[in-house]
Amino acid sequence: MMIRRALLLVLLLGVGNAWGQACNYTVTPVLDFGTIAGLPTHQIDVSASITVECPALGSLLLRRVCISLPAGSGGISIADRRMVSGAFDVQYQLFRDAARTLVWGNVAGGQQRILEFPLLGGTQVATVYGRVFAAQTGKTVGLYQSVLSAIEAREGSTLQTCAAMSGVYSLPDTLTSQLQIEPNCSISASPLDFGTVTSVTQTDASSNLSVTCTLNGAYTVALDGGDNADINDRKMQLGPDTVDYQLYQDAARTQTWGDTPGTMVGGTGSGAAQSLTVYGRVPIQGAKPPGTYQDTITATVTF
Repeated sequence: MMIRRALLLVLLLGVGNAWGQACNYTVTPVLDFGTIAGLPTHQIDVSASITVECPALGSLLLRRVCISLPAGSGGISIADRRMVSGAFDVQYQLFRDAARTLVWGNVAGGQQRILEFPLLGGTQVATVYGRVFAAQTGKTVGLYQSVLSAIEAREGSTLQTCAAMSGVYSLPDTLTSQLQIEPNCSISASPLDFGTVTSVTQTDASSNLSVTCTLNGAYTVALDGGDNADINDRKMQLGPDTVDYQLYQDAARTQTWGDTPGTMVGGTGSGAAQSLTVYGRVPIQGAKPPGTYQDTITATVTF
């Protein structure tokens, strides 16, 4: 009786080790971190999935599946995954747990995801937890991507370690991690002071606008018509009295700066503050009552 039981055990182990690819794998094609406007990045957490469907087993051994994820295109290593857009990159990471403490890597690093199936098989979902790290600056606008191809799956018994399994397969599906960075801008203005005059002769002055836009983000800056609501007939006012003046894009004061097509100033963001000079001129005109004449101009940046 003891000999017969030993022979039976050997027979079962032999069947259990005859592993081939038996499970079906479905990979979510895109791990989408969405769209952000401007920088720095904030922490973004999203998830995707790898669904594994395994049939029933013909032995008394349970099935173990080990799934490895590569560094992905653009990544320096599994520990330093990156999505790229041209010469720029955004750092991110993939994890095995919702707390995002266990990096999902490969068998060699002991960072694989392990699933175990009962004798009757079944379907399990391995969630891929992604995170874009906060406070990243100096990035250009654009679509950042990393393609994870050749995702590895190993199938064996629960008596085997992942490293010892002979059934090693490269999945045909890919997982693309992506993030869209859209431009964002801010603007501030300094007063334009023509100073103090005793008569209204031609008087020139200038001021500056400060525009900060995401790197390589296109923008335009418009200056409205002020209180008179007419960019071609700007006036500073003191009660019912007015002083004519104009704002220009150029030091020669030949190109009016306004808010209609052809009169606005365009630029491309550098990621840092950019100074735009506003050139002003009060032309010669008749005598005006003394006092402080003012106009309020709204500067608008469009991106």
